[in-house]
Amino acid sequence: MKGFSEKYKAFEDVISGVFFLSGVTLIFYGVIMRYIFKTPLFWVDEISTYVLVWGTILGWSIAQRDGRHIRVTLLYDKLPIQAQRWVSVFSRTVSLAFCLFLAYLAFLMEVKYIQSQQVSLNMQLPLWIAHIFVPLAALMLGWRYFLELIGLLKNGGREWIQTKIAEKEMGGMGHHGSSSAL
Repeated sequence: MKGFSEKYKAFEDVISGVFFLSGVTLIFYGVIMRYIFKTPLFWVDEISTYVLVWGTILGWSIAQRDGRHIRVTLLYDKLPIQAQRWVSVFSRTVSLAFCLFLAYLAFLMEVKYIQSQQVSLNMQLPLWIAHIFVPLAALMLGWRYFLELIGLLKNGGREWIQTKIAEKEMGGMGHHGSSSAL
């Protein structure tokens, strides 16, 4: 499982990074073509927008993995560790359910786009292609919540509790800020 986890982490980082780099490169190319060569390209704005959005939504799971999502921990930090664990279990369960719901609705949207053969305005790109990353990103984020939930439930949460105790002893900050909070 460790090998798969590292490969999956690398996959997330590479694919999201490639989309961001591609989006920025396309924007730069569009600016050069428009202002230096005086030949604006109609497709650059649309494709660069899609590519940057794809990189962003695929980054959802990276943000969760690294504990970078916004969290409100004012009350959470005041709870006993065992209560924090159960609040975290609840939080991860609700988040996982939301991700599955989002993936389901996005899948229904994809089916609708395929059936109706809707296309984008400028490039006439099938909208199912433009939106394919929404269900994928929702499932990837859901996978992260699932892994966290398993970690919280495994062996009565002993490993998680030990990590929380170590974080408190180190001054309350985990490996990436308050990464184990809500």
